[in-house]
Amino acid sequence: MGRAVDDVQAVLATSVALMLIPRSLFKRLEGFDPGYRLHAEDLDLCRGARLAGATDAVVDGVRVLHGRGVSSRAGPLFVDWHKHRGLLRYFRKFESGRRGPVVRAAVYVSIWLRFAITAVKVLRGRGQQRTG
Repeated sequence: MGRAVDDVQAVLATSVALMLIPRSLFKRLEGFDPGYRLHAEDLDLCRGARLAGATDAVVDGVRVLHGRGVSSRAGPLFVDWHKHRGLLRYFRKFESGRRGPVVRAAVYVSIWLRFAITAVKVLRGRGQQRTG
């Protein structure tokens, strides 16, 4: 059964929960940037693919079973720490040089403030689990 063209939508990035990319393009892009531990490496790869002339797209109606949250259940602070580091790496790699000092500072503060808020929530949740 074929897909209607309307089901395919161009996007700026896709999640690596499921990503199909031609091996030749993946090799040309030199794969995932090993500087990312978790999160944002997919954004980086999609950006590279777009710059290489490829189109990032999603197909509506495709069903995929993804074990979401498996890593974060075992070590939520570890995962969140690396998620925020990944966002910061992406910003530094692609956007920082194009932004003024005030915007750069605001982005850095926002990323780490978000991590701090998330960390407090996680730690509070752990405390409640122990006492409950």
